[in-house]
Amino acid sequence: MKRARAMLISFGMLLAIGCGMKNYDYRIEQTLERIKYDKRLNANLTPPVAKGKMEELGIYLRPPQNLQGPTQTFQFAAIEAGRFDLENSFLEGDRQSLHVLARVDRPKAAPKKDAPPQPEPPPRGDFNEEVVELIKNQTGAEVELSQFKPETKQVKARRQANTFLAKTIDRGDKEMQVYLYGSKTTPYKVALIFEYPKTEKNSISPKIGLTLENFLVGDPARQAFSGGQEDDGEGGEGGGEAAPPI
Repeated sequence: MKRARAMLISFGMLLAIGCGMKNYDYRIEQTLERIKYDKRLNANLTPPVAKGKMEELGIYLRPPQNLQGPTQTFQFAAIEAGRFDLENSFLEGDRQSLHVLARVDRPKAAPKKDAPPQPEPPPRGDFNEEVVELIKNQTGAEVELSQFKPETKQVKARRQANTFLAKTIDRGDKEMQVYLYGSKTTPYKVALIFEYPKTEKNSISPKIGLTLENFLVGDPARQAFSGGQEDDGEGGEGGGEAAPPI
């Protein structure tokens, strides 16, 4: 009996050691994959947009390489003040561009004592409808919100995915890719409008894909801004769990 028990204990220890080694090897492999993926990000994307309105609102974004910004003024169209909470443009001369519009539902700050009354903000309709109408008016494109299709991008190293409504618009010798994030029921609503020459689509499209994969809002965005590691648990808005890097 004692001999049998000793053999069982020895077998259990060997099994545990074997499982531990497999787990160690898996973690090493995942770490190496992550290092390779991070190198790919840094070769194709700019550093995250920080120390500005995006960080204040909790919107983490890495534009494609060579895009500079945000510019002092929104470059896509003239917009009535107060219609959106964020209006940012990133440009590479007249070659490629990224325009970002956002609304974030936040508690209204209590008015300061003896402060003069603030003007009422302009009326706001459905975010997605307003963005599409803005694109129509600015470009003349025959585009409707009903033409947008759902597109999902896995958030690397998280348990969630970003789901966008996406549409590609023909602009003659250029092409525009529009991604709408969020809905009427979510606190974050963001539009990402990319434009680039058709001749460079094959080189620029993968960079756009990486930008969408690394887009975060809310608490995951604030964690990323602070340099925190990816969450191993369930994330909030725009967060998710680790998936193998591509």
